[in-house]
Amino acid sequence: MTNFFLKTLVFLFFINNPAFSFEVKWIVDGLNEPESVIYDKKSDSIYISNINGSPLELDKNGYISKISVNGQILERKWVTGLNAPKGLAIHDNFLFVADINKIWKISLSDKKKIHFLINDAGFLNDLVANKDGSIYASDMFKNRIYRLKNNKLSIWKQSKLLESPNGLLIEGNHLIIACWGKIKSGFDTEVKGKLIKVNLESRQIKKFFSSRPIGNLDGIVFNKNGGYLSTDWVNGKLISINKKGIVTATKKINKGAADLEILMHRNLILVPMMRNNNLTAFEFN
Repeated sequence: MTNFFLKTLVFLFFINNPAFSFEVKWIVDGLNEPESVIYDKKSDSIYISNINGSPLELDKNGYISKISVNGQILERKWVTGLNAPKGLAIHDNFLFVADINKIWKISLSDKKKIHFLINDAGFLNDLVANKDGSIYASDMFKNRIYRLKNNKLSIWKQSKLLESPNGLLIEGNHLIIACWGKIKSGFDTEVKGKLIKVNLESRQIKKFFSSRPIGNLDGIVFNKNGGYLSTDWVNGKLISINKKGIVTATKKINKGAADLEILMHRNLILVPMMRNNNLTAFEFN
């Protein structure tokens, strides 16, 4: 195969996959199993959850970091005393944090926090905030979606069809779910996950046009092309998925790529790298 032909293939790849024409902008090292990241518009800053130990132990080792949009650490341990914090959501000047068997509600102004307990939680994972203030939380091991509304926590949806729900995203009147897949043991799957959606009013589960397995999906955000970006934690991939649920491009990054965030106005994709103990910011074209 000639060099000219190889260069042509590379050129065509980037032309046809513009979302994956990106490079590393900056990296924040010195974190401890960072799992989720979220951007706060009001303060123009970024919050990162750090598990810092076992993802299932109530060890009080977990913490939240605060950094700038340029990758400068503002407060490495902005809030401490959590257990294994994972998914993050922001609404009405509060940061909500999924933490094993509870959801924390932390004031962004003074760091005061309260929590809402889930007595029989399996593996609490991602969070998303709706515009009405409702917070939805995924539970991978129990195939559940919880809802925190008006400071009351309840099981909003439970079904095997949720296929170990992980990443959450609200689009119109639907909850978009990035599924880990059908678990056979621990985190191993017999069938990898895909995208599904649940109607926020009827709570009916709907499939996308494509129901083909995609990967062990973790986080999910919108991309600039009207579709979605998701991470495959096990295989260390960033995946572009269109509105029909079809994969349009993949980019190999690192294993342990977790719950990502996208800053459209800065052309940045933020990916917590759990195994590398860092947050990597990719600048995309």
